[in-house]
Amino acid sequence: MNFRKDINGLRAVAVLAVVIFHFYPSLLTGGFAGVDVFFVISGFLMTGIIFKGLDNNNFSILNFYIARANRIIPALAILCLTLLIFGYFFTIPWDYKTIGRDVATSMLFISNFMFSIRGGYFESTDNFLLHTWSLSVEWQFYIIYPAFLVLINKYFSIKNIKNIILLLFLFSFILSIFATQNWPKESYFLLPPIAWELLLGGIAYLYPIKLNNKKIYKNDRALELTGVFLIILSYFIFSKNTAWPGYLAFIPTIGAWLIIQAQRKNSYITGNVLFQKLGLWSYSIYLWHWPIAVSYSYFGINEKYKIIGVLLSILLGYLSFILIEKR
Repeated sequence: MNFRKDINGLRAVAVLAVVIFHFYPSLLTGGFAGVDVFFVISGFLMTGIIFKGLDNNNFSILNFYIARANRIIPALAILCLTLLIFGYFFTIPWDYKTIGRDVATSMLFISNFMFSIRGGYFESTDNFLLHTWSLSVEWQFYIIYPAFLVLINKYFSIKNIKNIILLLFLFSFILSIFATQNWPKESYFLLPPIAWELLLGGIAYLYPIKLNNKKIYKNDRALELTGVFLIILSYFIFSKNTAWPGYLAFIPTIGAWLIIQAQRKNSYITGNVLFQKLGLWSYSIYLWHWPIAVSYSYFGINEKYKIIGVLLSILLGYLSFILIEKR
């Protein structure tokens, strides 16, 4: 797929919110919704890759899995190795055992299952790999989604496959509403109640909004600004006391959907130099920021130095992108 500067900038909007929330939760009480924005982006990109392959009759599941593994695993493996080394010297034996167990489940992409059993997301503040739950959700989606589409592609037309995706989206969304009220921990960590967010990204690819060419600039800008407003609003009005994901997660995710639909190539919001850089480094920033944030409470570091943690997260994200992701 062609590089989308707007989507790259949207990654920056998402990762900045997550980082600020984890270092300064009182400043951005709903910053955790940045992860939901990431889910929409992933669903859009993966659906584009798969459907272009299906349309051209050259889609390879194996190549798809290898590409996703190359994208996700190396940087995650280096983070886990670093935690194992530093944890050996600086954590107590029981906590080091926990780190070892979490490294194993994270590298197997089943950490979301373990965390759903052990406690809620907002209660597990001293777990160095808690944030890998979202990577596990995405990886499980990457495994199931293309295999399912290749299978039904043998029996259904592309038009009918699109309709099936719409039905799956509605089913997962309804399940999310029900599960969030009845099984809050499981609904936060597990794929079925979250799948609709990834599928919403897929719908953005499969059903693009066609704008009036005579007013395309104004329409694009209106879509983008509305999307940005909904995302930023979510960052401020929600908190750890909000039932999540449920129907409320529709606000930031539809905001991401609108920004993707707007396709603003030269937006001053998503296209600026800073957001373009942060967007490129966003995955590695996400990986490194959480263990650093946890270190402040675990080691009793004075909170006035948290700004150093934020800057260190960005620096390590940059180095990880340059030295690992790009290679």
